[in-house]
Amino acid sequence: MTEDRMTGRYRDLRIERDGVIAVITLAKPDKLNAVSAQSIDEIEAAFDELDGDDSIRAVIMTGEGRGFCAGADISSGFEVPKTGNPATGEGIQSDPGGKVALRIYRMQKPVIAAVNGAAVGFGASVLLPMDYRIASNTAKFAFPFTKRAIVAESCSSWFLPTIVGMATALSWMISGKTFGVEEAHGAGLIQEVVEPDALIDRAKAVARSFTDETSPSSVGVVRRLLWAMAGENHPVTAHVYESRALVAAYRGPDYEEGYRSFLERRPPRFTSQPVRDLAFMREWWPTPTFSPDPDEDDSSKS
Repeated sequence: MTEDRMTGRYRDLRIERDGVIAVITLAKPDKLNAVSAQSIDEIEAAFDELDGDDSIRAVIMTGEGRGFCAGADISSGFEVPKTGNPATGEGIQSDPGGKVALRIYRMQKPVIAAVNGAAVGFGASVLLPMDYRIASNTAKFAFPFTKRAIVAESCSSWFLPTIVGMATALSWMISGKTFGVEEAHGAGLIQEVVEPDALIDRAKAVARSFTDETSPSSVGVVRRLLWAMAGENHPVTAHVYESRALVAAYRGPDYEEGYRSFLERRPPRFTSQPVRDLAFMREWWPTPTFSPDPDEDDSSKS
């Protein structure tokens, strides 16, 4: 496994590469990996880097030491938007955590959480747009915003009820309580619970199950379809985009190999490159620019 801590770019995290798998590790263990504004920028940059690298097929995110992420580093105060008019939206700044959540949402490859300890506030919210979440049996979780006189952030008011249902989301968010890994697993926030020593190995095994015999481009399309369709109110929209995606898949570099490997009963050798081969999707769900008034941008629905 090779380490990539780019000079002058990453101070609060490191990236390690193990074949087609990249591991992002939050690396501020003395503060339980609590994030600052710089940490947020680095996490977003790391996902940009790895999404643009076709040699990487899956990304794991974990924390160093006893905690996954203890939320915001509040030693210098909360890093929240503080300017502008909340009533009209004029001059409102975007929530920094929301930029990270939306970047993960846009990923063209699977993202797996390996939750090694406490995941609190942003540390819990950042898990939500990931595709698979594994936790150590020592992990615990909290969305403590009401206890700090702030509110849901990192798009968690959309992601959390989508994943665990409205009743559970309301209970966790309104109370701000800390809850254990058993409750998180039972509600579907966490898919697997493992011993601490097995966490990263299990995360890599899941990553390989997502990458070993799958088409990189097909994975990218399926991931985007599933997340995008979560916000639609009629299945005909899925029919429209799936039909377009099927035509693109037929014309893509992997279709013939998928067919032949099935007939020849052998593992496929796919060659697609999402950065190049998924260009046709870029106009499907254009990323809206941040607008404090959602009615100003109809594309915010996607």
